[in-house]
Amino acid sequence: MAASSKVLNGIQAVALGLSALLCLAVAVCYHLRPDTCAAVTIWPVWVWAAPGLFLVTLAANRRRKRVLTAVVLLWLVYLGAFAEEPRSLLRRHGWPATDWEAARKQGRALRVVSLNCAGGDPEAAAEVLTYDPDIVLLQESPTRSHVRQLAQRLFGREAGLLWRLDTAIISRGEVRPLATGGLQLLAAAHVHLASGIAADVISVHLFSPVLDSQLWSGDSWRRQAANRRARRGQADELGRLVAALPQGESVIVGGDFNAPAGDAIYRPLKPRLHEAFAEGGIGWGNTAFNDLPLERPDEVWVSDQLRAAAVVARKTKRSDHRMVVCDLVLR
Repeated sequence: MAASSKVLNGIQAVALGLSALLCLAVAVCYHLRPDTCAAVTIWPVWVWAAPGLFLVTLAANRRRKRVLTAVVLLWLVYLGAFAEEPRSLLRRHGWPATDWEAARKQGRALRVVSLNCAGGDPEAAAEVLTYDPDIVLLQESPTRSHVRQLAQRLFGREAGLLWRLDTAIISRGEVRPLATGGLQLLAAAHVHLASGIAADVISVHLFSPVLDSQLWSGDSWRRQAANRRARRGQADELGRLVAALPQGESVIVGGDFNAPAGDAIYRPLKPRLHEAFAEGGIGWGNTAFNDLPLERPDEVWVSDQLRAAAVVARKTKRSDHRMVVCDLVLR
């Protein structure tokens, strides 16, 4: 009896130790976000709390109450530091924000909608009509003719558009293409809205991720790392393009980055831009996939001339992604 008790105590101690080590290991991965750990960081931050807390339940023992509490607190600190969902769920102001509505009437605010159109489905793209946007950013865009028809339905004679093979920009006002140095992953334009607001706008669609859960396989880790490096190379090119835009101009970059929120690929944007959902996100902001949104690869980044009054994700009918609706106010 005493021997079995010792074995049980040993198993419980190991479970607690493994839980604490797992928490520290994934915290380091999410803090540094190296390419070599892409197989870990491709998953939502909070996913790793499930096995960690399961190990804690295996170690439940009144004599270890203090240690159990310490490990649970360690996981709570980890979630508080790295998980964004609790912060956006706790934001209680309404949508649309009253200050944004007032600013829009005065010509000092705009609404940007970004949507992945599920392989070019024009009916998916048409879902943006519901949200009365000023600028629409499309990825996996429908054909040029379908985008032109959508622009006319949205803005009539005021419509401006720029179409590329995979991305598009539609605006309530003039759209003038910007030089992109041959980059194929984006559409870039100077937009001058009918309200008088002007901005350099980019709709972007980066390489798709590798969805591989075989963490026991070295090949899986190598595939994930190679995929991250390729996408990070695209992000570096995007960052150089943004850095070269005229200083003092408002800048809006949005689309499907095919990377989790907080990923290292966003770092090239940070010298000049900030992420809109982190500033004004409300509710459950994850966008992929539409019926089970666990990740947030669809984002909008803006320069300091713009403030995100509110950003929400809205369920769609025809796309496999949710739609990002981003309400911006001129500072």
